This record gives sequence, structure tokens and C-alpha cells, in this order.
Amino acid sequence: MILANHSRRFIPALLAVALSLAIAISQANAGLIHRYSFKDATVKDSVGTVDGKLKGAAKIAEGKAVLENGAKTSDDANLSYIEFNSPVIPKSGSATLAIWITLKAGEPFPRILDIGDSQGGSGQAFIYLTPRHDDDVSKAAITSTDTGSKTFIDGKRLDDGKSHMAVIVIDGTAKKFHFFIDGKEQGDAADLGDNTLDKVTPSHSWIGRSGFDADPGLNGAIEEFRVYDQALSADEIAAAYKAGASALPVAGPTAAPK
Repeated sequence: MILANHSRRFIPALLAVALSLAIAISQANAGLIHRYSFKDATVKDSVGTVDGKLKGAAKIAEGKAVLENGAKTSDDANLSYIEFNSPVIPKSGSATLAIWITLKAGEPFPRILDIGDSQGGSGQAFIYLTPRHDDDVSKAAITSTDTGSKTFIDGKRLDDGKSHMAVIVIDGTAKKFHFFIDGKEQGDAADLGDNTLDKVTPSHSWIGRSGFDADPGLNGAIEEFRVYDQALSADEIAAAYKAGASALPVAGPTAAPK
């Protein structure tokens, strides 16, 4: 069959668009520095070298890390959480933290993620993600000092028993802070101001435990956690959400966990 002239012109244009999209997603995957999929019953970093440990009664079941804490607070010696053996955030000025979770409803202020320092039982110089904060909303935050000076964005409540993908983006170039849930940005990006990534003090890197002693432990399951050393775009995050926790948007050398 002989294609009409306009059809022959259209095909190269489609190929160019497809190639551009493939390159953009591949570049995003190249920025992946840590990945935790819990498929081999360990907290193994399948991309980098920062492994984690299951603490308390935390366990891995059916390819998910399961935390059952009831009413325990973050200073409880028997708290169930995940602790990474060294900082997971990059030294670059930008980062993307993506996590897939299914959480049970509970008290406000538990931590999905808490990366920072703690002094006198209070969090300092941190990044955190909580599924339920004031007014029954989730909250992503970053600060170079204390909680009163934090940059934050609220989103829909995450402890509803449903599977969600939550993403924090720290864009050091644009000096912006973003929060996405299930591939959709939650409100407008916030100005970082002085709360830049280089001013976070990653004395601890936790899933399920807070730098504030009085905050409750997390109850639920974590299916996947990824860290990128760059700020992913809205399109790249939407592609990751569409691909799901078990696969990267484009197959490559880091697509399958070790």
C-alpha cells in the first residue's frame, strides 16, 4: 500500500514525540539512587548501597513491609519501623521521594517518612510525610530548623485503608517544594525559602517513626520506596503512578529489584 504524502509526513512526527517521551522517562530513571521493594523479605537497596533494618515487630509479608504499632508512640522501645543504615537523601540540591503505602486509620501525626534530627524529643532540620495532620489532611514538610519554620503542603488524608502513591519533590533549582498523591499535585508548589535540601540534617532516616517522641507509630504496609537525586516532573510522576509500585515506567538496568 502506498501512503499518502500527509501520512508519510505524520509518521516521523509521531516517532519524534515517542522518542522524546522515552528519553525523558529514561533520564528520570537514571536519577534513581535508592529502591526498596521488599520482595526478598529484606530492606535491600536494589539500586544503591543504603540498606535498611526492620525494627521492633516490623515484618515483611507478601512483598510488603508491615508495621503494626497500635497506640505505641515514637519513643517506645518496641516500636515497629524501618531504619536505614545511612542517609537516603542525596547531597545534590534536588530530590524526589516516592512511596507506595496502604495505611490503617489512626491518631494524627504518625510518620510515613521522617528524615532529619531530633533534639529533646522534638524534630529538627527534617523532611517528613504524615498521612494525617491537623484538620484531617496529610502533610509533607521540610525545614532547616524547627517545625515552626517549615515549608509544607497539605493533601488528602492517606490513612484510609486504600493503596496510595505519595511523592515529595524538592526542586533546588527552582527553589520549589511539591507534593503529589496518586499522580496528582496537591495544591500549588511552595517556595522553599531557607528550607533547602542541603540544610536538612539526616541524623536518622525512618519509615514509620517520628523525630517527635510523642507522635504515634505508623500502622499499615509499605509496598515500595524510591529516592531520586533530581526533581521529577509532573509527567514523570504520573508515569510512575501509572506503572505502579512493581515496575519502573521504562525497563532498564535498574527496572527489576535485585
